Amino acid sequence: MLLLLILVVFFSMLSIAATWLFKKYVRFTAGRSHNEFVGYIFGAIGGLYGLLLGFVVFLVWDAFNDAQTNANREGSLAKGLYRDIKYYPDPAKTDRLMKAYMSYVHHVIDHEFKHMEQMQPFSKEDRTEFNSVFKTMEAMDAGDPRVVQMFHHLNELATYRALRQLDASSETPVTIWVPLILGALIVLLLATLIDLESIGLHITVNALLGGFIGMIFYIIIILDHPFTGQMKIEPEEYNNILTMAREDE
Repeated sequence: MLLLLILVVFFSMLSIAATWLFKKYVRFTAGRSHNEFVGYIFGAIGGLYGLLLGFVVFLVWDAFNDAQTNANREGSLAKGLYRDIKYYPDPAKTDRLMKAYMSYVHHVIDHEFKHMEQMQPFSKEDRTEFNSVFKTMEAMDAGDPRVVQMFHHLNELATYRALRQLDASSETPVTIWVPLILGALIVLLLATLIDLESIGLHITVNALLGGFIGMIFYIIIILDHPFTGQMKIEPEEYNNILTMAREDE
């Protein structure tokens, strides 16, 4: 919520300052044609800018949904692999594998998701924890159909784990942010050029416009970072594995 407050206050204050400075230092005689022309341009550019904002919001929302879907699929595969290991007919053969796998599960919850929340890339330790599961599984009987099934689940898990890393590191490119910011400034400038008799009303309306743009920017930013903020994706399925492990004790 702090980010929302910062963005709303920033754009509102920017709009208030621009309107107040324009009214105070710019002197010109505005006629009826002036407001008609500025209003026409404001409506046209405002409409096009609204389409741009809508396109970007849809883009980041779609990416957020993909990240959530990939995380859910990863979690489902992780739970399936846990069951494969847990209910292997000979628990003695999977004891080392279960220890390595549960160490990885704890690492995902305690380290990987926390690093993603801080927008940090995967570390060598993250890769080592996951690779240890592969190495432990390789020591088992490769001809056993159950082991083959576990390898299949582990490879699928690796795929969605990589997608999670990609989703955490992907951001809206600067080439899109530049038009968004410049468009916001142009819209606020046009709103400032409209002539109103009441300075207080003009400042209030423009401040509301600036605050609204700040809210849209906030939505874009939080959706653009799916593993941070109040809407962040949580390791729910991995937490469920820990719950299952406690119940199976």
